[in-house]
Amino acid sequence: MPLFFFNHSSAGAVLVDDVGTEFPSLEAAYLDTCDAVLGIAFEKLRAQQNPENDSFDIMDVEGHMLMHVPFSEVLRPRRPPKTSSVYRGHQAIVARHREIVRSQAELRAEFEKTQSALKTIRTTLARMPDPAPPQGPR
Repeated sequence: MPLFFFNHSSAGAVLVDDVGTEFPSLEAAYLDTCDAVLGIAFEKLRAQQNPENDSFDIMDVEGHMLMHVPFSEVLRPRRPPKTSSVYRGHQAIVARHREIVRSQAELRAEFEKTQSALKTIRTTLARMPDPAPPQGPR
């Protein structure tokens, strides 16, 4: 498994990770970093310190920075504004889905009404006497 190093920057000071930690992927290292950010931020807030300017740099064995993770990014994830095209697109999809579900329900109700009407017609026809055979010319 790859070895990753996590250098923590806070108030201009950098705490260098000399030991490292093994993770199966950079994504797994990033997710663990996010958990660490939350824990450290909680402790800093408890001590009445602002953690928003802290960050982690995830490094590889050769000392190359693979990812910069600002605490502010983890503590305040950005969401698309409600007016974004992504949000409007999502709203449109939800609205179309509701229409489809409603249309399916309406069609099902209409189909059941039609089946009921046909059943009533069949019952009525079964009760009717057979028509008299046509009579020839007199």
